[in-house]
Amino acid sequence: MTASAHYSIHHQLFDLPHLTPGKRRRHIKGVLLLVHKGSGLLQLGRQHVPLTRGEGAFLPADTLFAWHALAGSRVSRIELSCRLTQPQQAGRFYPTELLAAITGKLARWQGEQTWQGPYGRLCRALHDELPAQQLLPFEAMAELPARVAANPAGFTLADNEQEDFRALFGCDAGNWQRQYALLQMLRELPKAADPDALAKAHGFASFPQFEQDCRHWLGSPCHSRGKNS
Repeated sequence: MTASAHYSIHHQLFDLPHLTPGKRRRHIKGVLLLVHKGSGLLQLGRQHVPLTRGEGAFLPADTLFAWHALAGSRVSRIELSCRLTQPQQAGRFYPTELLAAITGKLARWQGEQTWQGPYGRLCRALHDELPAQQLLPFEAMAELPARVAANPAGFTLADNEQEDFRALFGCDAGNWQRQYALLQMLRELPKAADPDALAKAHGFASFPQFEQDCRHWLGSPCHSRGKNS
């Protein structure tokens, strides 16, 4: 952990080649997520809300949530101390050009992360721009993401929608649904009496195929993930 973690505003970039399941927990700080590339799923209760390229979300302190990053995603996570003025409600947003530019510069930052230098000034500028973001209900989605959210395991696309899906979600629909099935399987596996039946219920040919998909998408065997997801 660097000293920057103790600043009132802390930026982290997650550039993830693999599917990275999150853990549901409450955070003592406000959390801003902004997707630069690919997509992920924001878990709020039983709801899984897709966030796609160019979208953001704000979660006030003490919000119970998990962020599941899909393979190939690039996401900024900014934590804001409760001492700072910030929204008190959760919501999705499309960042203003200025906020997107500031966050993009922080994501590319290669210099020293000192609060007194340019890095700190960028963080403070980001906070100054936060009130200009129009927070929307998480259900307020464009037509294509709304269809995905309504039926993540079973949505279908017309041929002319495939390119739009890849541009937004960072992969084709089949690969997105395989990753979603893995997340659901990992969540239910610790309590499963019949892992093979569970695998088939989530669209895998068998439990060994699920294990193979774990190695492909997670980059590790499923037994190291299933107990903690």
